[in-house]
Amino acid sequence: MSGNPLVMEARSKADEVDRDLRRFFETVNRTLSWVPAPLKWVIERVEDLFRTVNVKIAEFWDRVNQLFEQPGDSDRLKQVGAEWADKVGNVLGDIAGTIGLDKMRTNVEWSGKAARAYTATVPPQASGLNAVKDVSNQMRSSLISLANSIDAFWMAIGVALATFAVSVIGAVAAACTIVGTPAAVAAIATGLTVAIGLIGATVVALESHTNTIEAEQLNIAQKIRDIGTDWTMPNVADMSDAGVTDGDGTDWKLD
Repeated sequence: MSGNPLVMEARSKADEVDRDLRRFFETVNRTLSWVPAPLKWVIERVEDLFRTVNVKIAEFWDRVNQLFEQPGDSDRLKQVGAEWADKVGNVLGDIAGTIGLDKMRTNVEWSGKAARAYTATVPPQASGLNAVKDVSNQMRSSLISLANSIDAFWMAIGVALATFAVSVIGAVAAACTIVGTPAAVAAIATGLTVAIGLIGATVVALESHTNTIEAEQLNIAQKIRDIGTDWTMPNVADMSDAGVTDGDGTDWKLD
């Protein structure tokens, strides 16, 4: 199970609901174990209500168990986002900060075609590095946004489960009397409907944001491809030609 405290808290609430539901059924069975003849209608009414409740309970646990099978990992997303910024963006930004004609002595110490190659090549390299830094920061922001959505999702699930647990506890108290048992079962049915609705709405909200993040990630991936396509390759041949008077047209000249 996920080590996320919010997921663990929701799991704890789900276990609490399970215990309270078991206690509810035990209470109903005990209360209706002996019913006087004038109140036999209560048993029939409860049996009718239970047919609906049992379907809703199955649906409820179906939804809840699916959530815990794929809880997501917001902590890992935040960690990867931080790594994009710290190990990629910040590092490249620092390198880009050292690349600039004003920080290099090549255009002061040298002249000629080979030296001019630096003037044409250096600025685009710094620009390319800064572009990668920007994409890295966008990736970090996107991952953290998704992580926050997962945390908000589990907070909402925890609230939905806690709300249902309260209604179950109230139903247990009502089921302690014969005439109160039908109302107690009806309360359970209502609580299940509300809980299922809250869980469904929360899932839809997360899916909607996940779709937004997916589109954002595709956009980031395209930017990465564009950088690879547009980033000007340095004129290595000219810059590596250190021959001062070899007569090939790229001679470097000392000032």
